Parts: sequence; C-alpha cells; structure tokens
Amino acid sequence: MKPTYEHLLSPLVVRGHVLKNRMEAANSLPHFLQGPEPYPADSVIAHYANKAKNGAAIVTCMGINNFSRGNQLPMELDIAHFPDYDLYDPTCQNYLLQLADAIHYYDSIACMGFFVGPQSGYPLVEENGLRLVPAHKDVGEYTEETMNEIADSYAEQIKILKFLGFDMCSVHYAYRGQLPGKFLSPLHNQRTDEFGGSTENRARFPLMILQRIREAVGDDFIIELLMSAEEPDGGYTLDDTVTFLKMAEPYLDIVQLRAMDVDAAHPTGFTLEETPFIDYADYIKKSGVDVFISTIGGYQNLDICNEVIKEGQADIIGMARSWISNPNYGALAYEGNQEDVVPCIRCNKCHGRGRNDPFVSVCSVNPIIGLEHCIDRMIEAPKRKQNVAVIGGGPTGMKCAIELHDRGHCVTLYETEDTLGGLIRHADYVDFKWPLRDFKNHLIHQVKKRSIDLRLSTKATPELIEQEGYDVVVAALGAVANTPPIPGIDKNHVIYATEALSDLSNTDLGKNVVVIGGGEVGVEAGMHVAKEGYQTIVLEMRDELAPDTTLIHYREMFEAAWEAIPEFTFKLQANVKEITNNSVVYTDADGREQSVPADSVIISAGMRPLKKEALSFFSTAQYFYMAGDCKRPATVQESMRSAYATASRI
Repeated sequence: MKPTYEHLLSPLVVRGHVLKNRMEAANSLPHFLQGPEPYPADSVIAHYANKAKNGAAIVTCMGINNFSRGNQLPMELDIAHFPDYDLYDPTCQNYLLQLADAIHYYDSIACMGFFVGPQSGYPLVEENGLRLVPAHKDVGEYTEETMNEIADSYAEQIKILKFLGFDMCSVHYAYRGQLPGKFLSPLHNQRTDEFGGSTENRARFPLMILQRIREAVGDDFIIELLMSAEEPDGGYTLDDTVTFLKMAEPYLDIVQLRAMDVDAAHPTGFTLEETPFIDYADYIKKSGVDVFISTIGGYQNLDICNEVIKEGQADIIGMARSWISNPNYGALAYEGNQEDVVPCIRCNKCHGRGRNDPFVSVCSVNPIIGLEHCIDRMIEAPKRKQNVAVIGGGPTGMKCAIELHDRGHCVTLYETEDTLGGLIRHADYVDFKWPLRDFKNHLIHQVKKRSIDLRLSTKATPELIEQEGYDVVVAALGAVANTPPIPGIDKNHVIYATEALSDLSNTDLGKNVVVIGGGEVGVEAGMHVAKEGYQTIVLEMRDELAPDTTLIHYREMFEAAWEAIPEFTFKLQANVKEITNNSVVYTDADGREQSVPADSVIISAGMRPLKKEALSFFSTAQYFYMAGDCKRPATVQESMRSAYATASRI
C-alpha cells in the first residue's frame, strides 16, 4: 500500500546523497539547551538525533557563529545564549563528529547552519586560528582584500565541517542580517564600484563566498542558501532573486526562501494564513531556476505539506517548530497520522520567554523540550494499573488524563461545564488565537478517542470522589480571575477578561470600553473588543504594555497587531483609583487625576489559583496530586509540563 503522504515522503537525490523524504528539520535550536561549552553538549546531540530518528531527511544544526565564544555578553542579550562551537579545537571536533554520527545513525543528512555573527564582527583566519575583526560601519567600507579573506574563512570552516562528517551546510543570507545579505540588498549597499549598483554587481561578493565554499568542499557536498525571497520597498525584488539564483546555480543545490524580515519568518497567530510564504517558492520554482526549492514558514499540517510537493510548488518542506512541538513528527507522517500531530501554538517561546524571565528552552505544547537527553532516566514505568480521578477538564486536566491513560491507568475525568477546554475555550472566539484553538481542539479529540471515562456537567466534590474509591486523585481545578481592591469594581457594567474573550455577537458593551490591566491577557481582551467595533482603551500601571510577553520573534508582531486596530488605544503609568457609573478614574505618570468614559469595564488583574478548593480533595484517595495553575498561575507551557510530570509519577 502506498504511503498516505506519498509525495512528501518520496526520496530526492541531491549531489549524490539520497534524501529519504522531502522533510527538512530547518536550522533551528531552542537557544538555551546548553551552557558555554564550545562543542555540542549531550542535550543538543539528543535534540538533533531525535529529529533524525523520527524521520527528518535533513537535520540542520546550529552552532557555528563566531561571536559569543570567549566573550562575556550581557545576560539579557539573546545572542549571549547561542551555542558557539570551536571548529579549531580537536577536543571540540570530537563532539561535532558525535553529532554528525548520531544524525547519520538514522540515515539522515547532517547539515550545519552557518550563521557567522552579528554586525559587530566577522571571522577571519590567521595562522594562529580564528580572530574577530570588527565590522565596518557599512558595506561600502569593505575592501576587496577583506572580502577575499572573509570568503576564504567561510570556505575553510565549512571544509572542516565536511572533514568532521557533515554532508551539507546551510549558509545564511536572509533578512539583511549577515554581510552577504547586506551586499545583496539595495537598502544597505550604496557602493558605486563593481560591488554595488546592479543586481550583478551587488551579487559579486555573495557569489564569491559560495564559489569559494564549492571549491573547498568539492562536488559531493550539499550547499543550501537561506535568503529572503524579496525585501521591503526599495530592496531587491522576486525577479532580482531569480537573477541572483541563476548566477549561483553552479555553486548551490538548495535555496530556502524566507520572509522579508526575521520576525515575519516566524509566523504567529497574528498571521491569519497558515503558510504565508508558499507564493515565494511557487514563483521561484516556476522561474526555471536550476536549484531545489525549499519553502518554510508555518508548515505543520501534513496534508498541506504533501500537496505542496505534489503540485510542484516546492521540492523540500523546511520546518522548525513542527519538530519542536512534535518530537515524533516524521513518524506521524510515515504512519499517515495527521490527527495526532500536536499543533504548534506559535507562541515562539522556543526562542525564549518574556524579558523578565531567565533564558531557558521550552515548548508550550511539548513538555519534554529541554529534557530530551535525560527524560528516560527521570520517568519510571508504572508498577501497577490504578484507578485515577482527574478533576478539571481544562488543558492541564486533559493532558494529564491523556498521559495517565497512555501509561495504562483507568482514568475518569470530571468537568463542571458541559464541554472541555477550561480557560482556553476563549480561543474559539478570538481570531488571532486560532493556533491555540487548534491545540485546544486537539486535546479534546485526544481525550475523546481514548477510553477515558468523561463526566461532563459533573461537579466533583470530596464526598463524591471519596465515595467512588479511586486509588489516585489529581486536582487540576485551574484558576479564576483575580479581583483587585478598586472602589466600584462590583458595579454591573464590570466584567472580567475571561468573560470578554468570548462571543460578543449578542453582547452590548456600550460605546466606550475600558480595560484595567495591560498585561498580555488584558491587551488581547482589548484587541478582541476593539475588533468588534468598541472604542477601547487599556489602562496599564507599568510603563509598557504586555511587558512579560514573549520577546523574541513575537513581541514586535504583537505590537503591530494592536497598532493596526484603530479602535484600540492605551495609557501607560495609569494607576486606577475608582470605577464610577460611567467612567474610570486614574492618576497619570505625573500624579494628576484623570478620567475616561466607560460604558463597560473589563478587569484583567491576573488569576487566583483554586488552591484551597484543590486541597479539599486531599485524603479522598491514597495518593493525591495537584497539577497546573491550581497551585499557582501558569502559562500553557507550564501547565503542560506540570500535567506531564504529574502523570509520569503515577
């Protein structure tokens, strides 16, 4: 019988190498999987090996950066936490060999992403090894001698990678972040000599690098180029990209086409299209460029991936977050099993959390990210089958029930409401929360497809649970909206963000809506209400809206989304003093009392864990656990980790 995803799983021969399918685990690394080691640590090797093990034809690693090794960079700086491997140290080379071998063990192509540093420096090779030379202020100040040294440096380092067992390199020219990309871009390159002006001249130095690499590695090594398919106004166009790629054909094998800018290349729920960049691949593919075309940017749905290959819009599907949210993603493709693919919620927390959080690698929907190298040692198989009650049908309760069932236990799931989902049911009504809606629906489907005794519209009480005689009870009651001590908060026109993030089609909030609290949830509530046509103002006591939201590849898109809603406004450093019948009174940054009209008021002041209620179930069974945000307020990521960890101990 043919595989369900016949086209996606079809082999492809590139430079004599057989790619076992068309799925590339694109150049990515949850940034903070290891410390300052100048070699890939066990945690990193396990992360990439798992991608190969589960079906990725190409596994693209990261770690050749040449900017952070040996430098004491500020803790809050993202690049301070990138791995930076030392190609010139034989003891470090040993670990790079181990990384390539682990990928090869599963018959996958070992690729190293080559990202050689920010604008502050470029690697140049001397007799005594690698040194950093500060970059010039703009591309116009690079001499031809320096350009030759840089091109030779690329070539030498990638030749070492080949010597260490890598089959392929992925060279980064995208987003105008690297020097070759700056040379290509009319937005940066204002030179008037043979390296500026026309597309052919601007391409001269980027082509020099690719040519040197090809000369160094020979004909049996795959070279992939990452580049923005086009640039913003004033930059190069899609047709310029075609011109460049035709010149690069002798050196290149694969081009991975990316967005204009780095944030857009990591699409979120604010991007309402699931795969927004397929038109780029389709255009370049139809241009007749003689290189393999890889498309990237939100691909996860296996049916869509298969159709893209079938229709000839691309040759390879590049995916990063798909493999992070699903360590078994490729295995699901081979099984023809789209229904068990865990949707990525596009929170981009795999790049780091909020600006006030420590840098750590997490995934909101995959609780073992960061633990892949040691999770087998942390979990023991259950000693016997037990009857377990899970109280609460929100995301924590659902995930916990799923994992308990899969560990062989008999599970009963109690939910007071007539449907599952808990606090994330709001995703059904908020257009930019569609990735979270898909995840919520996935959890519900996973519960219902299992032999879990689901008791909806049933309020669990300690007496009921004790009477049923369970061996284990897990309380996953969640949290409720917090009520701040504001005079007038009990007025009839005051609601909570948990209520506002709902179907408003039959709701009349009046003309003017005030949201008290400008954290992430408050801003989202304000955006949702404003999109329904209400004049909405968010009052935030801090000096920034949503200061705790994901910083990297998310915050700027979040800001752009709220700025695009004319009815959405906000005031910072606004300390609310009172809610009246038709206004909200606050003091501004200068301590002056101000007032804004309010037909309705939405409160977003955090959540209160149902800790006392959860603890009331202690002693209803021999073993008792609490999971998720009934212990303390939790994100989806924290809830999934808590649910998984709790279930793994039962």
